[in-house]
Amino acid sequence: MARDVMAPRRRPLAEWTDQGPGRAAQPPRSAASLADKLLGKGDPHPHRAGSVRSRPLSHRRGIAAAVLTAFAILIPAVSLASTAPTLIAHGQRLRWNAVSGERGYRVLAQSTRGGRHVTSVTGFALTPAPAPGETVTYRVKALSSGVWSNPVSIAYPEAEAEREREPERPPPPERMSVGLNAGGWGPSAFADIAGAVRTVRMESRFASDTEVGAAAAAGVSVGTWLLGTGGTIGKIDPAKYASEAVALFSRYGRGGTFWQGRTDLGARNIEVLNEPGGSWAWTDPSNYAAYVNILRAVHEALAANFPAATRPKVLASWDAPNRPFGAGWVPLGGLAYCDGVTVHPYGGSRGESGGALGNRRSVEEAHFLSGKPVYVTEVGWPTATGQPSTADSQQWTDTQQAQNIAGFLGWARSTGYVAEVDIFGYVDETSNAQYGVERRDRSHKPSFNVLASA
Repeated sequence: MARDVMAPRRRPLAEWTDQGPGRAAQPPRSAASLADKLLGKGDPHPHRAGSVRSRPLSHRRGIAAAVLTAFAILIPAVSLASTAPTLIAHGQRLRWNAVSGERGYRVLAQSTRGGRHVTSVTGFALTPAPAPGETVTYRVKALSSGVWSNPVSIAYPEAEAEREREPERPPPPERMSVGLNAGGWGPSAFADIAGAVRTVRMESRFASDTEVGAAAAAGVSVGTWLLGTGGTIGKIDPAKYASEAVALFSRYGRGGTFWQGRTDLGARNIEVLNEPGGSWAWTDPSNYAAYVNILRAVHEALAANFPAATRPKVLASWDAPNRPFGAGWVPLGGLAYCDGVTVHPYGGSRGESGGALGNRRSVEEAHFLSGKPVYVTEVGWPTATGQPSTADSQQWTDTQQAQNIAGFLGWARSTGYVAEVDIFGYVDETSNAQYGVERRDRSHKPSFNVLASA
């Protein structure tokens, strides 16, 4: 969710040595300590043959200066190579994301029988040679040193079993849906919203016959219901959460009781928690196991209560703005319980994540690593020029906002795998979080007309 307060983000500490997985990285000696060593300070035998201090002082000073210069050059280079890729397995095929523009990588394989070997790869995927009857653990890192990725294990069947096949991917979406983040502006707002879009993403707290009925009367459907916007993931009762999802869609989903005697504009998707990887809304943003438990409960409850033709699609959060989350729950089997993944590709408070373009790379990686359709349930560009950036975006003029939205929608539609884009948001909020396609006085910005023609 777009935020109007700059939130500090922790950065991982650089690893200083490349010891390989399973070996602790040792901190480097400081340049000063090595220089003292070369100058002979603290040498218990300064006059012994071969001792550092047995050499001329000018020679020792020259060596120390060279060490200091080398540290000044090498330390930044080591730090740049400290980012670890995220490794995921689809069947017996490995995939990982690009790190710092690198195209060359090493893949380390360690088998349960003690075998170990390294393969060099150009690109971001590899189908390793099978090891029948063994479980092999893989890691990957950039060729230019870098840090080893998370481990991923593949259990290979016996030689008689059928050979590995690429897992089937979901079919691409038939047509990309374009919507707005809306809800809570009152029933009368939907007549206005209908001038821009025909679908909205809405929080479940706004689920009422009055709100949904007003939207339907204006020809607007709730495409995606968002259930859960903050708190503690681990304190959510998966069974209770799933029951709420079933009740919500039994009333307002396709074929729901609300639509009896009305044109069915029932919702199609449930988004399971908003940005659960964000510490600004959740106290345990790394509780991947609890998140998978919720996904499983929702998936099983919907499968048990709805026929396949009207069963809501389960959308799992892949990231919070600029913070990966999917990489944590995928290894726990979460992909089996969702139909798509959500991404919020804001451009970054300094433009570091794409600026005017939005963080398109995060969308590409989400699809590449998950193999699922991508639902961009939030993206936007605020227009409070002269005000500080938000935590997610720089400020833009009204005209630039319209251009950015048009460009992003065109690009998303061209991918073939983005199923939905919901622009954030409808009406400007706080002083610098003016993401709306309307101003506070309810006049339309140029971006309103961009959506109307999308």
